[in-house]
Amino acid sequence: MCRKTCLVVFLILIIVRPSVVEGGEIFRFAVLSDCRSQIFTTTCTDANAGVSPVLGLAVTDLLKRHESKRIQLMIVPGDLISGYLKRDKASVSECNRVQLLKWVETVKPIADNGITVRVTVGNHEVGAVQEASEYVRCSPHNWPYITARANFEVFREVMKDKLVKHKSAPQSDMGVTYSFDQAGCHFAVLAAYTMEENNSFSEATLTWLEKDLKAANEKGLLSFVAAHPPAFPGSKHMWDSLPFYDPDYRCSGLNGIDHRSARDRFWNILKKYKVVAYLCGHEHNIQIQEVEGVWHVVSGGLTHRLYPLNGVEQDHGKSNTILYNGEFQNPRASLRWPWDTSKESYWGWCLVSVEGKKVTLDVYGTGKDPCNGKGTDPCEGAQLKLLKSFILRDAEATQ
Repeated sequence: MCRKTCLVVFLILIIVRPSVVEGGEIFRFAVLSDCRSQIFTTTCTDANAGVSPVLGLAVTDLLKRHESKRIQLMIVPGDLISGYLKRDKASVSECNRVQLLKWVETVKPIADNGITVRVTVGNHEVGAVQEASEYVRCSPHNWPYITARANFEVFREVMKDKLVKHKSAPQSDMGVTYSFDQAGCHFAVLAAYTMEENNSFSEATLTWLEKDLKAANEKGLLSFVAAHPPAFPGSKHMWDSLPFYDPDYRCSGLNGIDHRSARDRFWNILKKYKVVAYLCGHEHNIQIQEVEGVWHVVSGGLTHRLYPLNGVEQDHGKSNTILYNGEFQNPRASLRWPWDTSKESYWGWCLVSVEGKKVTLDVYGTGKDPCNGKGTDPCEGAQLKLLKSFILRDAEATQ
């Protein structure tokens, strides 16, 4: 009798036991972004159908490492495709559909190997460009923010198995803000681009995020937050990321724009709930910083073209001139890479490993154009190598 009772209790424990990472087990997830190709092409299928050939290289590299490292999750925070133009289709959204299907085809080997894929939108999935004669810049640094609901509808339709339906998420976030738990970790994935918001989170989103992270903390989960724009940019998108500081901006009745206080509010929420890292893209390179105890990971290295870092010699156009207290990089950061070494921009992707409470990050990439400047080749034979490793959280750290 005891044997049967004990067996039933044991089975119940297995069913209800939360997914946690025990000692000796390692949960690994990949972060990669900005895998779009060039924008201005003739048809929707030109330039690899809006998808950078570097994405295919990353898929091959990721699966090679999956053989020994067992990667369980891949997060892609936006700019999957080039988008923006309708080209030879009736609308931008229908051209986006062609490109998104190409993206799904490219990453299919990832899903086929049992790796969960999660995505959200960047500006290139939701934006739309009017005819050139009607298209006026808002400043020397920014364009008007023009989008359509159809862009979100197509994204949700094509990416339905890569999104998580979340009843409590803000309806204004178009179904691309959500959260989920996996292997003792919590992931909040946010939309910073909606019909109303551009490079920013709405009041409803921040309220939802705080409740979401509080609940994750109470469950003892390690939390990560992902969205497209950086909170502390250090490259070409200094002008249009979460700080969104552009005094010359003249669109939609705005006489200058400054979201730095909103960015700080967002970052304070991450600090309050001891989020391990903010995972983002938008800038076409890889940047790793630690800002007041929260890691800031820009993993935008799958683009066809890299952006130079602020303050380096290659920044010939001097477009990246917004300074933080007189410095090119963020003075609040306790570690900056790659400014502190080569000051190079790199193609590649990031791999996060969670073992108990210890969290590490490896950057795999290359400083040499893996496609030899052609931009449309499959980059066959190119190799990515381990560039840098970081300890994001010590094993002794507590939530």
